[in-house]
Amino acid sequence: MKIAIVDDEAAECISLDKKLNYWAGINHLSITCDSFLTGYDFLAAANHRQYDLVFMDIYMDGADGIQTAEQMRQSNPGCCLIFLTSSLEHMPKAFFCHAFDYLLKPLDEERLFRTLSDFLRVFPEKQRYIDLPLGKQVIPVLYSHLEYILTDSNYCIVQAQEQYRCRIPFSKLKAMLEDDERFCIINRGILVNLDYVDTMKELSCWMKSGLSFPLNTKKASELKQSLITHRFNIRRKQLSRKG
Repeated sequence: MKIAIVDDEAAECISLDKKLNYWAGINHLSITCDSFLTGYDFLAAANHRQYDLVFMDIYMDGADGIQTAEQMRQSNPGCCLIFLTSSLEHMPKAFFCHAFDYLLKPLDEERLFRTLSDFLRVFPEKQRYIDLPLGKQVIPVLYSHLEYILTDSNYCIVQAQEQYRCRIPFSKLKAMLEDDERFCIINRGILVNLDYVDTMKELSCWMKSGLSFPLNTKKASELKQSLITHRFNIRRKQLSRKG
């Protein structure tokens, strides 16, 4: 995830950078943060690099945050914009720039992290990853590469770009992934990534790879609805970003 911090106070940039990297660490996210002390410097960089998330201070020398955001929207209409300020005065203008949120300084860490969690739900992050223990090694695997996980006694079979057999409880992997709507438990000890599901027919879940797994008999209708809802949400977000 590429993040930009635009604030004319260097100390504020450093403080927010530290908070973001701490949040990324506890959420297993790979991020890069670029800091800019002027709106002009940010716009020059944004012409060559697309950011997923931008924190924009409103009160800055030269071009203020509102002016900078308006220009940014011309080249990057889809990025998530969060305004930072010490006053509520410019809130109406801020949301006219399609701001995701508006945070008051000094930043409250709990409020910041709650906003970031909301951001992840609206903009699913493809670079989230999970650590898999393999003997003395720990292998990071992107959420987007996970196809399915099967329980195997005290081990789990994890299918990604490669297949791994890890000594880790199924319940632990389930807990790591349960906040991501892509992952669904379709039967006892079987978790699938709905992005890799082709169809659910009768009592079977067919993966795009050609494999099939049995659906929980009592929850078959609910599981089929989960797949329909997931695909609808993907389409809705795609249309929203285009708009």
